[in-house]
Amino acid sequence: MKIDHDIAVEPGQPFVVDRFRPEDAQGIAHLFYAEYGPAYPVETFYYPERIIAENENGNIHSVVARTPQGDIIGHGALYRSAAEHRNLYEIGQCIILPSYRITFAAFKINKYAAETLTAITRPDGMIGEAVTHITATQKFSALVGMKDVALEMDLMPAAAYEKSQVASGRVSCLILFKSFQDRAQEIFIPARYRGIMEEIAGDVAVERRRSAATGRFPENAGSRYNQRFFSQAGVGRINLASAGGDFREVVAAFEKEGQAQETLVFQFFLNLAEPWVGEAVEILREEGYFFGGYLPRWFDADGMLMQKTLHAPDFGAPRLYSAKAKALMEFIRADRQDR
Repeated sequence: MKIDHDIAVEPGQPFVVDRFRPEDAQGIAHLFYAEYGPAYPVETFYYPERIIAENENGNIHSVVARTPQGDIIGHGALYRSAAEHRNLYEIGQCIILPSYRITFAAFKINKYAAETLTAITRPDGMIGEAVTHITATQKFSALVGMKDVALEMDLMPAAAYEKSQVASGRVSCLILFKSFQDRAQEIFIPARYRGIMEEIAGDVAVERRRSAATGRFPENAGSRYNQRFFSQAGVGRINLASAGGDFREVVAAFEKEGQAQETLVFQFFLNLAEPWVGEAVEILREEGYFFGGYLPRWFDADGMLMQKTLHAPDFGAPRLYSAKAKALMEFIRADRQDR
């Protein structure tokens, strides 16, 4: 049953941070509704039975802040999200009831997920999408050793924060990464982005041999990809496992479908294991795409993000914590202007 209303939770209760139990699911769903109303783009979190199922199958590993009465006053998780590599988990979905935000609930939940839970689940790596209208998540991510690797411009709609009234326009998200179990590999870097990608990778604990992406699309081979539209967020995303000779047609069809779904933000995640990834980048730039960042282990092999917005991104809106993130945004701004 879909949860579509708030519930009253008594403030000032003690709480413990713990792994998910099935009886927590109802409280988690009410918590998401309390924060986002009906606007959260992942519907799973409005359905207690889905929350239970996803925790059972390992797609989500929830952490909760639970009171003695069983009220759920906070939630965070490791979960499989956009990445194609199933052992690369995202940390996030952290929500705290307003009456408990003066406590250390958020810090304790995130610390449990980033340290205790990763020791249990043993992911190859951990990524995070930190919103940029505030800097709290960015600061915590730095504390647990996560590194800035990409910036998704104007990713989330203001409507997602309408209930809590914390954002007035679309919100950009900073992607961060931490490696736990690396796999040494060769990656191919498009010439125009070699400098920035080496800068991004400079403090990321991975072993790579970087070669020039000078190859051509293989003959008679089609592209392989997963495509998804997030209609409530106005976002379309393709994870391109392999680019083939039909790549221009793939881009055109993606954007045509996006137009029908009123998509405002388009994203391509490209596979850096392919020597011809540079050819895909140049086609995307012709169509108005610009750099987004470098994604270690995205396909198990590393990936990179190219993105496009149908409006001029608000580069003045993101509040960025680190000098590295600020420099990345300035590169992205310049790359968009240079298309």
